Amino acid sequence: MKKLLFIISFWIYVISVSAQQDTITTESGLKYFIVQDGEGEKVEEGKEVTLHGIGTFESGEVFWETRESNSPFHFVTGTNSVIKGVEEGVSKMRVGDRWIFILPPELAYGDKQRGPIPPNSVLIFDYEILDVANPKKSIIDTLYSTIGNYGIDKALDLYNDLKKKDNIYNFRADELNTLGYNLINEGKLEASRVILELNTKEYPNNFNTWDSLGEIYMKLNKDDLAIESYEKSLKLYPKNTNAEEMIKKIKAKE
Repeated sequence: MKKLLFIISFWIYVISVSAQQDTITTESGLKYFIVQDGEGEKVEEGKEVTLHGIGTFESGEVFWETRESNSPFHFVTGTNSVIKGVEEGVSKMRVGDRWIFILPPELAYGDKQRGPIPPNSVLIFDYEILDVANPKKSIIDTLYSTIGNYGIDKALDLYNDLKKKDNIYNFRADELNTLGYNLINEGKLEASRVILELNTKEYPNNFNTWDSLGEIYMKLNKDDLAIESYEKSLKLYPKNTNAEEMIKKIKAKE
């Protein structure tokens, strides 16, 4: 019911705003209208953009969002890290802008399935630009190579040293999370556990850090700790269906 109410309220909001605003169509077929104008720094190629967003299908069903989960999305423009319509649309914005974009399939994922997104889907995104900045150096490769060459303890020492030079490296929760999953893919489960535990200590209010920690605990057969981590994730973000499913899966084994 909560999800249904969210969908309905979001679409009432979209319809009411669109009725008051002129829809702009670009040469590529991207459509957008402006919800609010910002006065901050303009998005430029090579900059890292931080934004809040809601992604829906034409039916109004939400397939992605960052607002309720308080997990802003980040990407560097001009690096082909997002779909064409997003790259084109966001490049026109500035900090404080909130725009709604309508992407035809050719500017989204085309005829390919992408997670919950069916082929040939029209996608609608509500974006608000929170920050535009020069990208910092990723911490992932530096810590990964240190773990491989010298072990996890040396990597933690290096992490703490580099954090003092915070203007150089990127220490966001998604960085450590990605490192943790890279280690899982390499079969380095204990090292991954240490990194993902560190992530929850650094970002205790991020639902995704606890969700990821639950996953590594499951892989290590630490079911009690996994349930505890998933429950913390759910408390921070009650719509985390993955955490709900994993808790059920673990309890079904008992």
